[in-house]
This record gives sequence, C-alpha cells and structure tokens, in this order.
Amino acid sequence: MHFFSQLRIYWANKTFNYSLLILITLLGVVVPTWYYQLNSLIIPLILGVIAAALAESDDSFTGRIKSVTLTLICFAVASFSIEVLFKHPPLFAIGLFISTFGFIMLGAVGPRYASIAFGSLLIAIYTMLGAHQSVNVWFQPLMLITGAVWYFFMSMIWHLVWPMQPVQQSLSNVFLSLANYLDAKSELFHPVSDLNPQPYRIREANLNAATVNELNLCKTTLLNRSKRGHVDGASDRFLNIYFIAQDIHERVSSSHYRYQELAQNFGRSDVLFRFKHLLEVQSKACREIASALRLGNTYQYNDSILALDELQQAINYLQQQSKPEWRMSLVQLNYLFNNLATVDKQLSNISNPDVSRLEEGVLHDTDAHSPKVMWQRIHANLNQDSMLFRHAVRMSIALTLGYCIIQLFDIERGYWILLTTLFVCQPNYSATKQKLVARVVGTLAGLLIGAPLLAIFPTQESQLVFIVLSGVAFFAFRIANYSYATGFITLLVLFCFNQLGEGFAVVLPRLADTMIGCALAVATVTYIFPDWQSKRLHKVMAEAIKANKDYLAQIIGQYRIGKNDSLAYRIARRNAHNQDANLSSAISSMLVEPGKYQSATDESFRLLTLNHALLSYISAMGAHRELIENDNIHQLVLQAHRVIHRHLDMLYTQLHDCCIDCNAAEIDDPAIEARLAEWRDEDDSSARLVLQQLYLIYRMLPELHSLANKCAVRVSTPHNSLKHNPSATDNEK
Repeated sequence: MHFFSQLRIYWANKTFNYSLLILITLLGVVVPTWYYQLNSLIIPLILGVIAAALAESDDSFTGRIKSVTLTLICFAVASFSIEVLFKHPPLFAIGLFISTFGFIMLGAVGPRYASIAFGSLLIAIYTMLGAHQSVNVWFQPLMLITGAVWYFFMSMIWHLVWPMQPVQQSLSNVFLSLANYLDAKSELFHPVSDLNPQPYRIREANLNAATVNELNLCKTTLLNRSKRGHVDGASDRFLNIYFIAQDIHERVSSSHYRYQELAQNFGRSDVLFRFKHLLEVQSKACREIASALRLGNTYQYNDSILALDELQQAINYLQQQSKPEWRMSLVQLNYLFNNLATVDKQLSNISNPDVSRLEEGVLHDTDAHSPKVMWQRIHANLNQDSMLFRHAVRMSIALTLGYCIIQLFDIERGYWILLTTLFVCQPNYSATKQKLVARVVGTLAGLLIGAPLLAIFPTQESQLVFIVLSGVAFFAFRIANYSYATGFITLLVLFCFNQLGEGFAVVLPRLADTMIGCALAVATVTYIFPDWQSKRLHKVMAEAIKANKDYLAQIIGQYRIGKNDSLAYRIARRNAHNQDANLSSAISSMLVEPGKYQSATDESFRLLTLNHALLSYISAMGAHRELIENDNIHQLVLQAHRVIHRHLDMLYTQLHDCCIDCNAAEIDDPAIEARLAEWRDEDDSSARLVLQQLYLIYRMLPELHSLANKCAVRVSTPHNSLKHNPSATDNEK
C-alpha cells in the first residue's frame, strides 16, 4: 500500500510526470531505429521530438489540435525553406533574416504563438545541422516532422488520460507561493526594537511577484480550458478555488498599520507572537492544500481553531488593561484579526469551493480569437518602443551575422553558432547574461564528461541508453537549472553524432561554436537597440503608480454600492499586482547590468518599497470592502480620494514624462489630511478603516513626489544619470 501511495506522489510531481512522457517518446524513437539498424534516422527524429516539446504549450484538447496543426505547418515551411535555399547563400541569408523577424513578431499574438515561433526557428537550425548530408530536399524535413508528430501524438494521449493534471499542478504552485508569502508576513510580527521595514518590504515585493506569476500561469491554464473566459465542466471547481486563492492573496498582501508602531506598543506582550503563530499555521495549511490539489485528495482544514481562539483572548486581555496609549493600536490588532479570520474561513472553504462562488465567475480572456485581432497586435508592436520588435531585430541580425561568419570562414559544423545564439539571446541583458553563463558552464561540463564516456561505453546499445537518459534529464532540468540542462543536451549531441562515427570529431567544434554564439548574443543585446533597465525604469514605476490608482478607484466605488468581485474589479486588482511585480523584476534586472548603466539604485529600491506599501494599504481596503451608509463619511471618503487621485495622476506624469516642473503643492489639501487624522480617532465609526488607510496613503505622497522628482531629474539629465550619489536618499531612509 505504501508503494502505491509513494508512486502516486511521484506521479503527481510535474517534473517526474513530464520526464516519463519524454522517456516513453524517446524510447519510441531509439528502440525501432536500433532494432532495424537505421542509425542515420536517430538524429533527425530526436531533434524533431525536442523541437516539438519546446514548442508545445498547455491547452484543451481542441486547442491542442489547432496548435499542433499550426506548429507542424510552421515546422514544414521552416525546414523545407532551409533545404531549398541551403546552396544559395545570399538568398539563404535574406530568408534567414526575414523569417527570424517574422517568427519572433508572431509572438505578439500571444504566448502560444511565441512558443510555436521559437520551435520553428529551432527546427530550421536543426535542418541546417544536417543539410550538408541531405540526400534530397525531402528526407531531413520529413524525418524532423515525423519526430515532432510522434511527440505530439504521445502528448495528446497523455492529455486525454489526465486532462486536469496541469490545472491541479498550477493551482498547487499558487498555494505554495502563498505559503512562502505568509511565512514572510509572519516575520514582521517578530517584535524588534527600531524595526526597519524596508528589507522586509523588498522581500515581500519579490515574493508577491512570484505569487502573481503563479496566479497568472494558473489563470492561463484555466483560460485554455474555457470558452471566451467562461469555465464549465471539470474545471469549474478549480476555478472557484482559484478565486479563493485570489481573495487570500489580496488579504495576505494587505497592510493595516505601520508594523514598527505595533512592535513599540506590544513588544513586551505575546500578542504579536500569536499573530506570527497564526500566520505560520495558515502557511502550513497552504502547503497541505497544495499537496492535496496535486494528488487529487480532499482537504479538511481545522488546525487553526485553537490559534484563533488564543489570539482573540490575548487581544481581549490587552483591551481590559484600558491603556489610552494602546487605543488606536488595539483597533489595528482587531482589523488584523478579522482579516486573518477571513483568510481562515477561505482556507476552510477549499474542500467546498462552491460556497465562495462569485456572481460574475468569468475570467478576463485576453487571447486573440480572430485574424483581425492577431494582425492588430502584430501591427501595434511594429515600432522601436516595442521590446518584442527590438528583440526581433536583434535576433534577426545575430543569426544572419552568425551565418555570415560560417560562410566567411567555411566552418563545417558552424550551425551550432546559430543554435547557441537562439537559446542565449534574450529580450534583455540580464536574462541573456544568465543564459550565457549557464550555456558555457553546461557545455564545458557536458564535453568534459561526455568525451570519457564515449571511450568507456563504446557499444551502440550503451550509447543509446545515454541518449535517452540525457534527453530525459535535459527536459527535467530545462526550467529548474539551465546549466544542467545544457550539460545533458551536450551529452545527447555527442552520443547522437557518435552513431554516425563523429562523436569525438564534434567536441572542439561544439565548444568553439558555443563561444562564438554566446559572443554574438551578448554583442547584439549590448549594441543593437539595447534595453538598459535604467532607461525605462521610470516608465515601469509610472505604470505601477497608475495601476494602483485604478485599483483604488475600483475599491472606492464599492464603498457606495457594496462589495462585488466583478470582472472589472479583479482586472484592476490583478493589474496592480502585475505592475508591482514588473517593477520588482525591472530593478533586479538593472542590478545585473554593467555598473555604468545602473542609476538611482537607492531611489529605485525606496520607490519599490513605497509602491509595495501603497499596494498593501490599498489591498487592505479591498479586503474590507463594505457599504458605507453614512453620507457625511462617504463624502469625506470621496473628497480624500479625489485629492489622492490627483496626486497619483501627477506622480504618473512626473515619472512617465520626466516632469521636473510639476508642483504637488498646487493640488494639496491640508484640510483633508486634518479631517482624515481626526476621523481615525473615532472608535465608533464603521468606516474607520477606509479613512485610516486613506490617511496612511496620504502621508506617503510627499516622499513619493520627492523620489519621482529625483528620478525625473536623473532621466532628463543623461550626463548625471549614470553617476551614483549614495547620499541622495539619506533623508528618506
């Protein structure tokens, strides 16, 4: 019995499951070719399998049929074009440039098309690798496409037998990310004297970005099984769990008060430790939910009853002390308790997600469903401001230059230069650098290990075993560790070519071509339409502020009509979190770039901290949305929101347009600040929280304007923008 339960755990593991699919597919190629001694077919068939696997994206059964059909058409066009033009270098170079640009721009339509485009470029280069040995124009393209068809056939069977497994695995990853986020939140409740929240905020921002990424991937998985955003059938239950995860994320990402002030007031009591313990219990629950979803088990949540009860008693005890200086802080503790109690309720609803069913339970479908919309998306990216356009130009030039180098120096196996460039050249410098290091390290390791293995295992059978195992290992490590993946694909290449008697002959060419391809990738990213993050960071900051402004507007509207998780509200909420994640990613990418291209690092980190705090304050308002019936209070909320809205608008202009003449004093309203501060002390006000959060946001605005002005000055004066002034933000720290 234990054996079967352990097997089930392995089966539910995404990497293990996918590796098993690859293993069976590769065995389906290797065993027949070995049995019938068709050694010349091994390389094109395996390369076809690899290209198909890299081009595949998750989809419903009908969606997969459409994607596979389009993929095979693109593969056929790419492969046959290479064979036809191979002996005509000028035409080949022109065709390579145009097709590379066209395939990459196809990615503007959506991620599925981007995967197909990459696979098509890959199959084209794989055709080049064996074109000099082609007996006719049909043989190699047919073998490559046959390998691709075999993989797609196996993948379709896999999908038919286990259609919901991708959804379960994706939802599982969402709850694992939420668990990590809860753990990070719990650290804030460790009472420390003179707490500096900035490092915690930065870590939170990074973990929030990871959670947002998993939520987006899960949404895509569900959308692929929907009809224009409407999910029915087997996916319906998982959709409701996804909405529960969204609500938990909004509550977890919220901040009700300044944690350092809570630590000052309650540093000598156990109440903050009890909050910390409850968050840890909920984090543990999220991990258990993740496991249950992955295995398809039913989950029952009941571990937190004692923790909630003890926390409530601790808060009641502090209230009985009747200390005036604790009055406001105790109000905050009650808000925090209510928020976590609601998180607890949502966790207990996982076993019966229909309880939390939304009235407007549809997803925002952003896919292009008609040729007109597809062309509009491509056309919208045909300009220098588009990162996709810039990447398409860079990649086209890089691959064409690589081909020219091959022709100029008559490099026999030089098409690995193009293969390396295709994998290493990424849309920005930091991603390219990471790929480059991993590619070089992996290739060196693969060659150093592979050459002795060729000598130790000279028989065909043993080498075929290594081909299969290294192919499986490549896909197992492709996302988790690209260095390992590169090492294993290098082993596969050595053993494949050894079937043709060329194993040792490809060692040095493989290494040299890798170095040339990496150099081309770095050169093009550095000198052709370079996307230095410091040059565009101010726009990313501006978009983050604008998204927070729109999210706040959606929330304020619901204080008049009551809570409603409408599609418009969920879009605004998700966009605010997406832009916060983009800002975190952009700053991390900037730190990887050469020092001379980095600027305003202190200001950037501080603005990231404040933007995440702003998002957290807004999320708290979203978590506690309810109807405000008192007209006087509602008028105050609207007046405060109008002032904050104008400030956020000006911040957007300061950052996006680098406005150094914007004067925030012109739109300020000191009377609103005084009234918000006054209303915060009204213990009997049911709207105290929204007024408090607006007050916290209002207090942030002067520093945000100061940072935005500094960023605007740096961008508008390029000769100063690269000089780092360590004291620039001393006053803000």
